[in-house]
Amino acid sequence: MPPPLIDVAGVTDAGTVRQYNEDTIACDAATGVMALADGMGGHRSGEVASRMAVDVVVGDLAGALAGLPAAADPEALAAAVQACMIRANAVVHAAAQASAVHYGMGTTLALAVFRGDRVVLAHVGDSRIYRLRFNRLQLLTRDDSLLRDQIDLGYIAAAEAVGTHNRNLVTRAVGIGAEVVPHLRDEAALPGDVYMLCSDGLNDLVDDADIELVLQTVRANVPLAAQLLVQAAKDNGGLDNVSVIVVRVDDRVAGAAHPSWWRRLLAWLR
Repeated sequence: MPPPLIDVAGVTDAGTVRQYNEDTIACDAATGVMALADGMGGHRSGEVASRMAVDVVVGDLAGALAGLPAAADPEALAAAVQACMIRANAVVHAAAQASAVHYGMGTTLALAVFRGDRVVLAHVGDSRIYRLRFNRLQLLTRDDSLLRDQIDLGYIAAAEAVGTHNRNLVTRAVGIGAEVVPHLRDEAALPGDVYMLCSDGLNDLVDDADIELVLQTVRANVPLAAQLLVQAAKDNGGLDNVSVIVVRVDDRVAGAAHPSWWRRLLAWLR
């Protein structure tokens, strides 16, 4: 399965408060690989960790995708995605253990790999992946964070979570431990779908309703959508680094794999 025709744009910004940008992004429409990492650690180690993780997954997937047959099943693609994330963890962890300066560094990692009419999504940490389908925004990932655990256990109400002091404490990250178990999701990428990867510098400051509105309004112009989302976070304080990758599945692509009646139905629903 070749990568689909997709429109892609990515923006990363230090924000209005922090001096350095510890986020790293990579997006390649030709291979269908999108990666976003939000680093953590002192002495700019977060920048090192996020760059290492993205370099590993992008490099490993380039080789893995080239070796997959055109008719490769989704399980093979998911296995390749999982393997590259596990190796990224090993590389970052080894570098952290080998250096007193970088000891304890780690990074979140969100990954979307488009292939044919499917997409494999993976993440570790609290960087998120959203999907706009039929003009409805849906969060496809669950934050690996203390706050999310507390909400799920009923210790705190979701409405009370805004502004809480522990909202950025992650419970799982790449490089923190010797092993990591990434979250994986495989699904059909429908024509007209818009996927968005972001660091918490966006969703901490911009409500999902506003994200939805931007993607609905300028879905045909993904560079503008990415720029507007980052600017919205900066306008709301820009307290953290903010990164966004926006991917729109071309109407001509996934739709070609469906009967004509299905394409007409999707167009009518949109």
